[in-house]
Amino acid sequence: MKKVVAFDLDGTLSQSEKYLMPAIRRALREMGVPLLPDSILRQMIGGTIEDNRRLVMPDASMERFLACTGLIHKYALASIPDLVQPYPGIAECLQQLRQAGYINVLCSNATADYSLPILKAIGVEPLLDWIPPQVRGRNKIQLLAAIAEHFSPAKLVMVGDRKFDEEAARANRVPFIGCAYGLFPQEITQADAVVQAAGQIPDAVEKLIG
Repeated sequence: MKKVVAFDLDGTLSQSEKYLMPAIRRALREMGVPLLPDSILRQMIGGTIEDNRRLVMPDASMERFLACTGLIHKYALASIPDLVQPYPGIAECLQQLRQAGYINVLCSNATADYSLPILKAIGVEPLLDWIPPQVRGRNKIQLLAAIAEHFSPAKLVMVGDRKFDEEAARANRVPFIGCAYGLFPQEITQADAVVQAAGQIPDAVEKLIG
């Protein structure tokens, strides 16, 4: 009986603000965009392309904003040796879930050229059983649905730190575990389970899907 645990990346597996915030500031500066407060820029982490464009470059074409996104990824990836860190206990969490028979899957809107180097750098790529291929324009609701279709699991649970993760879980009628240790604890207060540390995820998974 397949039981799948779908994980968001930024703010769930990886402490992404450490390398994304400097990259975002640098990219926007190079694009000539006036810098916004960090409280606004931080909302780009885990957001969709369209949401992020409206947030920081609402008058720009999508082509121009994609050029900005490319710079953000470039500068973020260049900082991997110095700034990339997993959340404490996340590797042990994935190992524990796998040993208990669960299937660990990535559920992130990030492109492969961004997510794979990050996953390798934080040492969790071997602990993920599937990294879905990126399909341009696919949102997280559709991605979680694709994961369900791929595995046809008896049980599925979504783990993340943002409203987008909860929306995906609700739309696909699966439980949601909110990571209060992530970037947006205020967005996940209505989760089926809220964890304060990565080490609490396996117990939450067992309680929600057995």
